[in-house]
Amino acid sequence: MPNSSRVVPFKGQRYSPIRRKCARKNALFVDGEFPPSGSSIYHSRPAPADIIWKRPKDIVADPKFFIDKASADDFAQGEIANCWFVAACACIAEDSRMWKKIVPDYKSQEWSPDNKYVGMFHFNFWRCGVWHSVVIDDYLPTRQGRLIFLHSKSRNEFWSALLEKAYAKLFGSYEALSGGKARDAMVDMTGGVGESLEISNFRSEDERMRLFTILHKAMDYKSLMSSSIMARSAADMEAKLSCGLVKGHAYSVTDVKKIPLKGTCTSLFNFLNRDKILMIRLRNPWGGMEWRGPWSDGSIEWKKVSEKEKKDLGLTFDDNGEFWMSFDDYCRYFTNIDICHIINTSLLSLKKTWKEVVIENEWRRPQRAGGCGNHRTFLNNPQYLFKLSEDEEEVLLSVEQEDRRSVGIRDNNYVIGVTIMKTDLNRKCRMHDKQERVHAGPFVQSRSVFARVTLPKGIYCFIPSTFDPGQEGRFIMRFYSANVVSYKELKRDVPKPPGCFGDPAQFATAVNIVNAEKPVNKQGDNKDLEMYCIILCEKKEIRTPAVKLSEKWNHRATFYRKKPNEDIEIQVWETNLLRDAMLGSVTLPMSKAHEYTGGNIIRRYDLTIKGDDDKTERTGFIWLNVFHTPNLDLV
Repeated sequence: MPNSSRVVPFKGQRYSPIRRKCARKNALFVDGEFPPSGSSIYHSRPAPADIIWKRPKDIVADPKFFIDKASADDFAQGEIANCWFVAACACIAEDSRMWKKIVPDYKSQEWSPDNKYVGMFHFNFWRCGVWHSVVIDDYLPTRQGRLIFLHSKSRNEFWSALLEKAYAKLFGSYEALSGGKARDAMVDMTGGVGESLEISNFRSEDERMRLFTILHKAMDYKSLMSSSIMARSAADMEAKLSCGLVKGHAYSVTDVKKIPLKGTCTSLFNFLNRDKILMIRLRNPWGGMEWRGPWSDGSIEWKKVSEKEKKDLGLTFDDNGEFWMSFDDYCRYFTNIDICHIINTSLLSLKKTWKEVVIENEWRRPQRAGGCGNHRTFLNNPQYLFKLSEDEEEVLLSVEQEDRRSVGIRDNNYVIGVTIMKTDLNRKCRMHDKQERVHAGPFVQSRSVFARVTLPKGIYCFIPSTFDPGQEGRFIMRFYSANVVSYKELKRDVPKPPGCFGDPAQFATAVNIVNAEKPVNKQGDNKDLEMYCIILCEKKEIRTPAVKLSEKWNHRATFYRKKPNEDIEIQVWETNLLRDAMLGSVTLPMSKAHEYTGGNIIRRYDLTIKGDDDKTERTGFIWLNVFHTPNLDLV
């Protein structure tokens, strides 16, 4: 499991030793790993000749790292099309807990008489499970004495420009920041979990309410959000709509509220239940250009809200790029939402606490890069066994690949996804056949994928994969549940022989209990019976979860066998408060093992039990799929 708090020096550059060395020599730092030259700006073409690199002290007389504190007003986008990064920065600047992670020891980085100036700064970014400390010099690209990329609205504040430079170094150039997902930048600056939502997937009124609830809860948990209107062509990119919104442009989501409307309240009950409107507040990182429709700055709709409520909202009508919209209008215009979930794992919190599992691995050829379930090599991917012990448990799952731009590869990120299958109750080795699939995808070309899945109690195999086979790269999988889960990576293809001289398994027998039919107890009643099965094989005993007759069964156990001629017994039991009672059993004669080599053949067997007169009575039926093979790599 990775240590998410550890910080490693990017490109081996350690901030403190380099800073001390420069201070001793009374020299200003020049970064040889990201030099003040055209190659640091553009990787595909030469930089324009009129761009001049300058240090802040050569741009203004009184440079400052921060003026007062970090705020969303500190960011004005420059010539690079990286509004996704600017929107993420604006989200993070509002929360001091967040930006202090990115800007370590920020006070000692300030220009002041107490800090020896050496022209050097550093920032932390999270990438695929590890925090990286990125060191930079303070040379910045200018034209006619002004910064040409990200900058603060105050001309002598430089932390946003230096932050962008460090992020560009992580990607290899400023140009590499052109086009991206705000979600990815928010994850890089927080270590949170990214999720993308398409508003078109929430069409009905109930689904829209569910979407509002997701966003409202995310805001309550201090998660970060950005939203955009899809540009369907290059000509559409940055197109300005008559309502004031811009296509292909990332907006920060800064609040999600149910705002009470004014009205006559004759009782406390009426006051608590008065009309509320679902609202969302956004910020344009360009500033200035805002929404012009209902509930825009100064619009007549705000007369429906009390002055106290406006004050509580901190409502202003400044021309600062921030505006409110009704949630209905928001869903009408915007198409995508990026969320960076800040998931609460604190045991001391009063809010819902999630248990976290973090797994780092890689897809690598020839045996661990099998592609998605469309390919016969799918089960060659890394496999993870998870045991969930609570009924109907909601789990959150994220798979993130290493950003191919940040490792010097200019190709697009892979199409990735995750598949969840039910697996054997006693599974210890890798799966070699596909079982019931409970979740798959969606597979998307994205740095990360996120899934919310509600799973019943059981044993599951999680398989993260690329869509196409043979694609190599690192990934991190993060799993969150309200309860502690046990998990492990499945590494062995077949069981290891016991001891130094133990006999290896010769056959594998997979027994899948599909369902039962008409089992009755002594009262002759099968209504609401809660039953479980016990499978007995070579002194091993596997018990299935308890289910009702009307419910879905499909529980499988696989036995790797040294004595393949021994029979297998399946018993069906009724759960009772004081003492469980056996309803019947069936014995699978392995002298007829040839009947079990057909694969997916489901057969009905009699359930029998000995009566009081020692005679065998049939008590019902059980449906089984049994597969017996000498090839241990088939199950």
